[in-house]
Amino acid sequence: LQKSEKAREAAEENCNKMKMEHAAKMGALQQQFEKLNKTCTVLENDLKSEREKHESLQDKLHKEKETATSLKNELHQFSMLQKNFDNLQLEKKQLQRLCAEQEQALQEMGQHLSQSKLKMEDIKEVNKALKGHAWLKDDEAAECKQCNKEFSISRRKHHCRNCGHIFCNSCSSNELSLPSYPKPVRVCDTCHNLLLQRCSSNSS
Repeated sequence: LQKSEKAREAAEENCNKMKMEHAAKMGALQQQFEKLNKTCTVLENDLKSEREKHESLQDKLHKEKETATSLKNELHQFSMLQKNFDNLQLEKKQLQRLCAEQEQALQEMGQHLSQSKLKMEDIKEVNKALKGHAWLKDDEAAECKQCNKEFSISRRKHHCRNCGHIFCNSCSSNELSLPSYPKPVRVCDTCHNLLLQRCSSNSS
């Protein structure tokens, strides 16, 4: 009986020892699982954040592409306008040569009057060439033709009296005398520069 009792006690002790070892292993595994679970949560949050950044970059890239396309179209329009202006410059030189030949027969009208009329005709010619677009209505423009800034209560719309397009105040703060108006009127920067360049060429 003593041997049997000792064997039973040894068995119970061994069983308790195995239970404790099992419990210790389970605790360690539980801690490892919780640690891995936290790591997964952090990685999932990082992945979500990276996806959001990627989507944001995609949106920015799309907007940049749209801006590039818009600038490319504007550059093409400017190139066409430049070609038309060059043609007008060539035509102007031809007209100047013709007028120079006719001035000898019109000396009685006075040199000053002749030059004034030539300048006025040239300005009319440029003005007519620049009016390639119809007079825009206010509701046809949501942003400035030149700087592309949207109109608002503080950024009001102003018509260029030469080309008919709509600009903000800073892009159309020039005034020039035009044949169609008795007083100096508002013109955009582009028309202002072209008309002044035209007059400067005639003066030289």
